[in-house]
Amino acid sequence: MPEDRPTHQIIEIFGDLADVLPYTQPVYRRTVHARPVTFTCQWCNRTVTQQRFPGPLPRYCGDACRIPAQRTGTRARVQQFRARHGDAEQDHDAS
Repeated sequence: MPEDRPTHQIIEIFGDLADVLPYTQPVYRRTVHARPVTFTCQWCNRTVTQQRFPGPLPRYCGDACRIPAQRTGTRARVQQFRARHGDAEQDHDAS
């Protein structure tokens, strides 16, 4: 994990007591710590262990894999859209 990433976060919870307490004051605070998470990158198929906060598993090991994967997915979605709607758009452009 790079040194500039925090190892913990403080999460402020606003709840049922929000009517009693001032709007800017949280009901309580919770400290969440990063933990090592091992996953397989969906783009390069490497098994990677990274320090992550609780949440869904990451799909990609970093920007070097995430950006080309997103571009490939966008191209595939646009091709499917054009295959379904291509005739309607060509008719509209010809008008």
